[in-house]
Amino acid sequence: MLNRQSIKNMFPDTIYRRGLSYYNQARVQQLTHNEHQNVWNAKVMGTHVYDVEVEILDNELSYVCDCPAHDQYGFCKHSVAVLLEMLEMLVEDADKEQLESHLRQIEQHENKYQQGEELLSSSFTSEIINLFSNEISVPKKTNSTGSSSLLGKPLKVEFHIKHMPKPWDTSLLSIEMKIGIDRVYVVKKLKELLDHIERQEELYFTQKFVYDPNIHFFEQGDLEVIQLLLNIYKSENFYHQRNRWLATSSNDKGMTIPPYFADQLLSFIQYRNCSFEYGDNMYPQIEWKEQKLPFNFELKENKDHFVLDLDNWGSTSYLEEYGYLLLEHQIYKLNPAQAAIIKGLDRVIWEDSSQYLPIQREQLDSFLSYVLPKFKKVGEIKIQDKIAEEIIEPSLDGKLYLYMDEGRLLANLEYHYDDIIIYPFHTDTVENVGNSKVLVRDIEQEQEIMHLMEHSFFKFNGEQLYIEDEEAMFDFMYEFLPRFDEKLNVFMTNQVRNLLLEESKYPSIQVELDARQNFLEVNFDLADIDNEEVSNILSSIVEKKRFYRLPNGVFVPLEEQSFHHIGQMLTELQLKTDAVQDGRVKLPAFRSLQVEELLSIQDRTKYNEAFRKLIDDIKHPEQQEYPLPENLQAEMRSYQKVGFQWLKALNHYRFGGILADDMGLGKTLQTIALLLSDVEANSRTNRNPAIVISPASLVYNWKSEFSKFAPSLSVRIISGTKIEREQLLQDISDVDVIITSYPLVRQDVKLYSSLEFSTCILDEAQAIKNDTTKTAKAVKSIRAGNRFALSGTPIENSLDELWSLFDAILPGYFPNKKGFNSIPQDQISRMSRPFILRRLKKDVLKELPDKIETVHTSELTKEQKQLYVGYLEKIQNEASEAIASEGFQKSRIKILAGLTRLRQLCCHPSLFIENYEGESGKLNQLLDMIDYAIANKQRILIFSQFASMLKIINEKLALEGYHCFYLDGQTPSQKRVEMAERFNQGENDIFLISLKAGGTGLNLTGADTVILYDLWWNPAVEEQAAGRAHRMGQKKVVQVYRLISEGTIEEKIYSLQQKKRELIENIIQPGETMFSSLSENEIMELLSV
Repeated sequence: MLNRQSIKNMFPDTIYRRGLSYYNQARVQQLTHNEHQNVWNAKVMGTHVYDVEVEILDNELSYVCDCPAHDQYGFCKHSVAVLLEMLEMLVEDADKEQLESHLRQIEQHENKYQQGEELLSSSFTSEIINLFSNEISVPKKTNSTGSSSLLGKPLKVEFHIKHMPKPWDTSLLSIEMKIGIDRVYVVKKLKELLDHIERQEELYFTQKFVYDPNIHFFEQGDLEVIQLLLNIYKSENFYHQRNRWLATSSNDKGMTIPPYFADQLLSFIQYRNCSFEYGDNMYPQIEWKEQKLPFNFELKENKDHFVLDLDNWGSTSYLEEYGYLLLEHQIYKLNPAQAAIIKGLDRVIWEDSSQYLPIQREQLDSFLSYVLPKFKKVGEIKIQDKIAEEIIEPSLDGKLYLYMDEGRLLANLEYHYDDIIIYPFHTDTVENVGNSKVLVRDIEQEQEIMHLMEHSFFKFNGEQLYIEDEEAMFDFMYEFLPRFDEKLNVFMTNQVRNLLLEESKYPSIQVELDARQNFLEVNFDLADIDNEEVSNILSSIVEKKRFYRLPNGVFVPLEEQSFHHIGQMLTELQLKTDAVQDGRVKLPAFRSLQVEELLSIQDRTKYNEAFRKLIDDIKHPEQQEYPLPENLQAEMRSYQKVGFQWLKALNHYRFGGILADDMGLGKTLQTIALLLSDVEANSRTNRNPAIVISPASLVYNWKSEFSKFAPSLSVRIISGTKIEREQLLQDISDVDVIITSYPLVRQDVKLYSSLEFSTCILDEAQAIKNDTTKTAKAVKSIRAGNRFALSGTPIENSLDELWSLFDAILPGYFPNKKGFNSIPQDQISRMSRPFILRRLKKDVLKELPDKIETVHTSELTKEQKQLYVGYLEKIQNEASEAIASEGFQKSRIKILAGLTRLRQLCCHPSLFIENYEGESGKLNQLLDMIDYAIANKQRILIFSQFASMLKIINEKLALEGYHCFYLDGQTPSQKRVEMAERFNQGENDIFLISLKAGGTGLNLTGADTVILYDLWWNPAVEEQAAGRAHRMGQKKVVQVYRLISEGTIEEKIYSLQQKKRELIENIIQPGETMFSSLSENEIMELLSV
């Protein structure tokens, strides 16, 4: 006959136990039977969802599961669970006998499975899975009578909760258990049982009963309680009995129920078999109540006094820590208000322990007003008819009278109950107009009013309530008066009412732009308040005062929303008190967009037409209609036209700006269009020439672009010797544009001091990101009507770089650098956004082929690795010693030099180790990549920051028969342009380029592959390098490869780059995180490789 044991023998014991647990946990889903093929299919919910198939064919039973264990050993717990599920379905089916036959056939192969069990036992992985897959079996599929199933027997469980009164301490609740099959047995050590349930282990009770998790299971409701007890037990172990609620009970039979778990436990256990021991009484069942309390009080007259019948109060117990009230077998959950009342009443009534609370006649008034409302919150109140006839309970009508006397604010407070008036500040003086009945006062509402009064800055001298302090008077009128108005009726004289500023007199703002004078005027108007007082109000706002009092006594609430918005604007504009004159503020016109954004939330604001036009022109350049220059020899794309309109709008209002388009989008063309438009609109006699300042390597590139796009312009390059440059600058009246370089501007600063230009263009403006350099100072000293910066990377490392650019294009827009660093980042973003235009290639060049970026890792050669490890240890030690003795800042240069050595070792040790005869893993990888690329007709740009590395590569390629172009910092500007043109025309397939010297200003769309041989700290520099090929004019997909040596500092640099990429998006296009300059922690992290 089929039984649990026969099934168990078919599988290894560990597998059977897991399968039984899965079956009991109802993990078998979607069991189906194909009767025609006699195939069973099911899904089992394990680590993943596994499919199990059981087939019965020609009296043979086979099964298969797609889990890894079945694949390796030929059996698994999922198969066990499905067979048990099948058996369950066949219990009432005639097919059960057929299934038994097939299972017996499997049993004959027991030896095979025993051998598999030994194999399984040797597997660490399987043992670890077994260790952590022990779970409490979830009971499953017991019939309605609760009788034993074929696979196990349901346990009978009895819980027992005890109330343990402790007169000297807080009363506690504890829980005990009994379990068994036909009869129940006392659990002598509850925690021991919980341990065995958790570990799925047997526990001996008597010879007649041993708890066996393989045979017995708990019903679902009992299991929920047991799981909660396990949680309590684990909490006790976790906190190591530091909490007295989790301390072990003196009786090991039970466990103390901590208040934290009590509500949940009682809500579970009320539906289980649970007795309750309360005092000397035993109740067969417990009741958990979350409804009204069981008190029915009655107020009665008794001869010459009154009594309150306390009903069954004396039969209850209050469990303070739980917030429970006990009455026989009922446990009531108290709300916080009820708990506070019962705690107080329980202490007093317990000391008397009487069934009745006596009330003397002279106490009745106070009892009805102060005590009876409390009893109403914890029970029902019945008042004897005779007493009720003598009681009146009108609603409270509170009244507060306010008036002024000799500059002081005075108040009278009255409580009105119909015709009865109470004066609380005069010993409850009562005016009773012929009423002899007992008044029940609304003490709670009176207390709320009095509490408010006590905090409202009024003082009481025994006769009067008064406020004489001006600040306290303001606080009362604007903070407390609205709160009083919610609780009672407020009456005030006109003199008091006039302390409040009427809402109609709140400020309105007029903003006017004087385009000719290039300034902005913001006028603040408060009805019926003269300009001098308005100026005083604004000065008070700047000084962060809470209010301003007008000569007529009116308080102006400066923290009210309208004034607060004005304060925000004045604070952000960093205006001082003397900036406000006659109720108005004058500002440079470049503050227009900032002012507009700050006042956009201010309802009472008006703008003149000139101001509105300025805002629209700058915010919506795509809607502007500045005509393109007639002599522009180029077909501009739509986004370039928008860029031109934006530049023209800024130029029209004499604002500077940063054109921060992605590299390759034509910043040069848009700028040339601007300069050409300016020349065509103004004769030479009415304007000064423009000046373009660029890196030295790009000077001739600019000349070439002017010749191509604007041949009608007279362009002069300022170069040569000092004398030649001086001669070239002597007469520039017939020149439209002069071009020079940053290094020459630094040298010729005196030559430029007497010159004035219409427009100054700063190409690759990151060259002046460090404002302390001579170059930055020289550039900023050049006098120009307007300035524009061109940079695909306006921020490379820190926000200080952005400050330096704005200091050049819009001097005075941001405060000094110290003040700038105190401005919140989101404010910097808001302020800078209107003056930065940035478009990305992926957004505007939909037809541009993709750029695919790939990281290729290589392994250091044996010789390389030995050198690297040795140098790393040496540099780590030197860095630690230097920081300890000199501090991080003084050691910074030395540490960075050490990091450079490590990076050179990754490239090729011979970069600084003389006579190195070994190889470089990365160089070998590069040569293989080049062979493959050339074979596939690809043309390659190879970038390295180390010119000496490029020379090594060049030598190796020459030996392989490859011809290359080579460009570094020593290459003349004219030759750069010439080589770029020859490469784009198809000459040579490889171009070796120094990262810093050739990462900008070159158009090399003849290449479709970019290899970054070594990484630079700033990913923006690498992006610019890749942009030499991935730009307008490119027809092919561009592959960008970054070569990284595995397990070295290069991996750390790459990780650092990912953080830095977020920097430009954070300000130019707001993002989520921020990166500042390389920190000590980041440098030390690099050294941890």
